[in-house]
Amino acid sequence: MLIVEEMFLLLTKDHGTAGRTRGYRRYGLAAAALADLAELGTIEIAREGKDPQVTVVRAGMTGHAPLDAVLPALDSMSGQKISTLVGRSQLSPDTSVGRSLVRQGIVTEESRFLGGPHFMTTSPASEIALRERLGQVLTGDRQATLAEVTALGLLKALNVAHVLLGPARGQLDRRELSRRIEEIAHGIPVVEAVKRRVDPFTASTMATVVIDAG
Repeated sequence: MLIVEEMFLLLTKDHGTAGRTRGYRRYGLAAAALADLAELGTIEIAREGKDPQVTVVRAGMTGHAPLDAVLPALDSMSGQKISTLVGRSQLSPDTSVGRSLVRQGIVTEESRFLGGPHFMTTSPASEIALRERLGQVLTGDRQATLAEVTALGLLKALNVAHVLLGPARGQLDRRELSRRIEEIAHGIPVVEAVKRRVDPFTASTMATVVIDAG
């Protein structure tokens, strides 16, 4: 499963999402899509600088619908800083990710008069397994993959890790969880980019926004 698909599951309540979350969730989804594209070798994130440039280095489609959906826009943005790209609404693959998960039988899509497509989780097995893996990473019982480290880092950057991880965080309180994620996800470019996009004064409201969504 793509990183962006896993982030979608983590950021989507079982009964769906609401428009109020989209202003923030799109940062996480765009960042996750960039992480996937970097992993596939489609883009290159510069090694130097606190806010490195992103360059498209491979032409053509990836074969993954959620990623291919953002490539046309990304091609015209090649060379921009990563925090700029994370904030571009054209690079949020929200709907295409949801429909990819529909094809996999994990979520269903419902039409709404306002607010665009609405996705509801109907087969929670993938998300349950993901949360178990993330919990094992936090306790040190599992060697983390890049995808798992990125997901944890993005949740922390959006300030929703404590709420959305739930039982997976074990006995870690908010401060301990933050420190633990920082230990294992420090310096990941897409995570640092989201940190720059989320205003520190609004970040503290994210947990409440996500809880109330639906």
